[in-house]
Amino acid sequence: MIGSSSSEKSGTRPTVFSRWGSGTGLAVVLLCGIILAFYHGLWLPGLTLIKRDAFRYFLPLKQYVADRLSAGELPHWFSYEALGCPFLGISGIGIFHPFTVLYFPLSVPDAYRASTLLSCLLAALGAFVLGRMLTLSRMGALLAGVVFALSGYVVSLTENVLYLYSLCMLPLFCAALEKSLAAQRAWVVAPATIWATVFLHGDVQTGYYYGFIALLWMGMRAPGSYGEASLRLALTGGLTLLLAGIQLGPAWAIFLDSDRSQPSLFLGQALHWSTHPLRLWTVLAAPVFEKTTMTEVGNFFLGTKPVAPGVVGGLWAESLYLGVPVIGLALLGAWHRRDLRMLALLAGAMLLLSLGRFGGLYQVFYHVVPLWSAFRYPEKFMGIVSFATAMLAGAGLDQLRAQRGRPIYWLAAAVLCLGIGLGLRTEAASAWAAANFEAPHVLAHEATSSAGRAFLYSAVTAFGVWLVVTGSRMGSLRPEILLACLVALVTFDLAWANLRAYHTAPVEAATFTPPFAQALATRESTLRAGRFRLFSIPEDKMIAPDRLTTWLGVDGASSIERRQALDMEHNASFHLESLNVYIASRSSAFRDILKLQLGVAGAARYNVAYYIGRRGRVKDPQFASTLIAELPEFGLALFKSSVPVKPRAYLSLRPERAAVPVNPAMLIARPEFRNGEVDVIETSDATLPGPARNGEALIERYAPEEVQVRVVTQQPAVLILLDAFDKGWTATLETGAPLSIMRANGLVRAVTVPGGDHVVTFRYDTPLMRVGAAASLAGTVICLWLIAQARRHTHRVRSAP
Repeated sequence: MIGSSSSEKSGTRPTVFSRWGSGTGLAVVLLCGIILAFYHGLWLPGLTLIKRDAFRYFLPLKQYVADRLSAGELPHWFSYEALGCPFLGISGIGIFHPFTVLYFPLSVPDAYRASTLLSCLLAALGAFVLGRMLTLSRMGALLAGVVFALSGYVVSLTENVLYLYSLCMLPLFCAALEKSLAAQRAWVVAPATIWATVFLHGDVQTGYYYGFIALLWMGMRAPGSYGEASLRLALTGGLTLLLAGIQLGPAWAIFLDSDRSQPSLFLGQALHWSTHPLRLWTVLAAPVFEKTTMTEVGNFFLGTKPVAPGVVGGLWAESLYLGVPVIGLALLGAWHRRDLRMLALLAGAMLLLSLGRFGGLYQVFYHVVPLWSAFRYPEKFMGIVSFATAMLAGAGLDQLRAQRGRPIYWLAAAVLCLGIGLGLRTEAASAWAAANFEAPHVLAHEATSSAGRAFLYSAVTAFGVWLVVTGSRMGSLRPEILLACLVALVTFDLAWANLRAYHTAPVEAATFTPPFAQALATRESTLRAGRFRLFSIPEDKMIAPDRLTTWLGVDGASSIERRQALDMEHNASFHLESLNVYIASRSSAFRDILKLQLGVAGAARYNVAYYIGRRGRVKDPQFASTLIAELPEFGLALFKSSVPVKPRAYLSLRPERAAVPVNPAMLIARPEFRNGEVDVIETSDATLPGPARNGEALIERYAPEEVQVRVVTQQPAVLILLDAFDKGWTATLETGAPLSIMRANGLVRAVTVPGGDHVVTFRYDTPLMRVGAAASLAGTVICLWLIAQARRHTHRVRSAP
């Protein structure tokens, strides 16, 4: 049977690297079947993920990557946001990750879903493999895989494959680490390779946390001396950094030039996504809030109201649910399996860190641990809590089979949940919630009533476990039936509660052409980079048709509304450059200028020719007579700039030298800057050329990593290119003579061009890219050498008489 094996009965330690028996194969097939059935929206044809970053961020950027790679080009630079920004080093792109190959044979929505599904399958299989290595039975390991892959946090992360993949690979990483500590040194290649893929996927934050988990694992699980274990862990970490160098190099260059390198500016955002203590009860009882109230519930009851400009409210992970059966089994496993208590220690530490500003430990780490301040989202640690709990739950299932644990505890849990559920459904509870949280009465009633329903459901599941365990103790159920019933109960419990935490829609939602993109294409005859920019005006309130909200929910409707507004990277799909900023984080200068409310005149200085905003803005004098098109259903309108727009490249009419970085507030306030007369150039040169009254600049070639501008001028002049200033850019004349690039107007590039007819070429090369590639090549060679050495050693041992 699946639930037992000779190795488990004899107490010997099974190895997943030995030949699988039929029981193990059946368990794996069953596990994969459960995952595929639950995540059916990730493989059924004609669908796309619709919620938040999956739709608004990853799909457009992955389309950009697929287009560039299909054309034989490596995308170093992204010109479609915030005057342009470095591309290879930003989070979540993962060009060098193996999943990128999926985007060649599949459409982008299907490839993204496939990478998400593969991550979830790897989570389940990794937990199963690790469970077997930790001497769990097949059924215990099966349960661990189901719990982890169907846990609320993992299901919620289907909207963000960047963080999903890193979490899903954690069980396999721990399994490989376990093997590397006990077997030949060459086994360090396994955890190093897995760890490197996390970095290659772009999630530097979780990759950083892997190091702390590896330290804990080594300290608690090392079978030999700590000296040898430390050496192997150091080899693992070193190989990881080398293998991932091609991604870490560019990422490090971006980090050094971003506001994340300034901890004092980042603490508020880092702590904003802390897990509210009140939310921890949702780990036991899944709320059944109406979709229209999820954000409001987070803002009113869980402390996630915006705490700073640019920080949104709502919930980071839609669900944290694990359920009473899983938590009960995990406690049982932690109590009786002393060798696995390090998992309980890991869960406790991660839970405390996830509390962020409510727990205190996160702030200590923020100020003490190197580079910790570069990251945010304390609630991400809840994923590690889910992992540790899943593994302990598998151990707890084995303890139930061994007749450990009193059934009365399950009955007590059911009675407790019943009492809480009935209490929360009273009018007194909703009135108390409304008064203490200053929430509208309707919202408070919805929150307490749905929480009550959730606890009543948890009471039913706890009672179901009690019935199964009691039946087994009385001899009414065979042990195998007990295990099967408990796995089925946990599976249905998690599926019922968490199925709504991943969201799909027809693929047409991600492939339709927004009417505003069509209107701009008609007006401009063709859409391509290097001509003009648009700006999607941030609006506080979303407007979407009721039928769309009913069909796709608030998040899905919001995603469609953002695509209609060509916002959140959707503009890139149609070769429209935007002044909006989302991924560009190299410095705070751009955000500072946006916060100053440039206005139409100020934005025109940066080549902004069109705006998308609410229809009501026609009352604004700046837009009163510039309406081009509108979408009444979404309350959106497309406007043209009401002032002359600076061309992408031009010769400065009045270059003004600045010896120190420009103060954005002072720059924007100057009338001569807003009317296009003056350009402030940051340079150490004593003098600059005078005004270019007679001359012209014409862009002859505009590609992401190369821009050629022909300049005709009788005397030396300052050429302004309204693209982002970045240290990866160089400029040369047609003769090959280098030109020094200066920062102009706080954000853009400028060069001094001699008199005559010249072609200035700007080229971009990702900083530290070549160094990182060399490191990755060296890491690959070392790994292959270690594997070859291990194979030769094994061959010699087998050949010895």
